[in-house]
Amino acid sequence: MRIEEESTSRLVLWAVAAWGAIAAVLSTPLTAALMGLAYRFPIPFDGTATGLAEAGNAGLASIYYLVMGEGFLLAALGAAAGYFIARALTPYLLRPLILAILASAALSLLSALILAIFA
Repeated sequence: MRIEEESTSRLVLWAVAAWGAIAAVLSTPLTAALMGLAYRFPIPFDGTATGLAEAGNAGLASIYYLVMGEGFLLAALGAAAGYFIARALTPYLLRPLILAILASAALSLLSALILAIFA
């Protein structure tokens, strides 16, 4: 979808930023389950989740980390990524939206990796 202006409107910038924030938070349980499947993921008050049998537990444990404060950081980083991607790829809408969702999922995977390594 092409926007008829030379530059992207503020509404499009903030819409892509909002989708980046939403995608970063909603992709966290999936990326935590993938991290638990591939490496390990820390479960609060229990230990670590490793393997296929514990992938669901890793996804549920990520919700605890989201509530305890990681969600705000991920949402802010996802929104910033979406905003700057939309500004860089003016005046289109669909391509920045897809790239913002992918970048937010990558940020979520990076945060799961950081938790797996340092916790």
